[in-house]
Amino acid sequence: MNKPNESRKVSIITASYNNISTIQDTIKSVLCQTYSCIEYIIIDGLSTDGTLDLILENENEFKSKLDTFKLISEKDNGIADAWNKGLKLATGDFVFFLNSDDWIDKDTVENAVKLLNPNKLEMVYGVCNRVNHEKVSLGSYQKTFNKYKVIWNFGFSFTTCFFTKKTYDKLGGFNTNYKIAIDSDFLLRCIQNGVKFKKSNHLTYMRMGGVSTKFRMEAHKEYKKALINNGYPKVLVSLSYLFFKFT
Repeated sequence: MNKPNESRKVSIITASYNNISTIQDTIKSVLCQTYSCIEYIIIDGLSTDGTLDLILENENEFKSKLDTFKLISEKDNGIADAWNKGLKLATGDFVFFLNSDDWIDKDTVENAVKLLNPNKLEMVYGVCNRVNHEKVSLGSYQKTFNKYKVIWNFGFSFTTCFFTKKTYDKLGGFNTNYKIAIDSDFLLRCIQNGVKFKKSNHLTYMRMGGVSTKFRMEAHKEYKKALINNGYPKVLVSLSYLFFKFT
């Protein structure tokens, strides 16, 4: 496949709060991308552990290697609020959310945007390599998306997803009523609005132990809520929840 047109800007958004031990991996992976037309946006929740100082230490490199660098450090009302702040600053043709304890391969952006048409409502999902805090592999995760199976799961991780900015312009941002199923609710809205889901082999590395893995039952309860709020039958959703609870 041909190399993507690098006149198309990619907005990478990282929300951070006291991630001094992990965000350096995130930052390095953005700076090492083979795709150069990147707008990097960091939304920091007023960190107190040195995270902000570490970010600022890399500011000159951001400005020299990337197209644009933007930083906000202020209190927020959770992940959805931080992500929405990032979206308001995003000017790229494509948008990617990279968590502050995750990182990507050097060719992840290049490989992902090859498959996207900026003028259409579409997204591309890749392979999520799960690791522990010592960065030891715990296995990879990716199945083929099937909209008729989302009552169980999507078959991929949101942390691998690149969207056209047109998709966010059409659907709006994230629902701040959710604390865990923020991404799931947005993906369900994508299905309802006919967004095209595409499969790719680009890589994201995700440290396990985030909100959704620490609070597994709470995460599934919110997922159940998101399904019902997006029009899925309550009876079917409840049956899937019972199956999850007792397996």
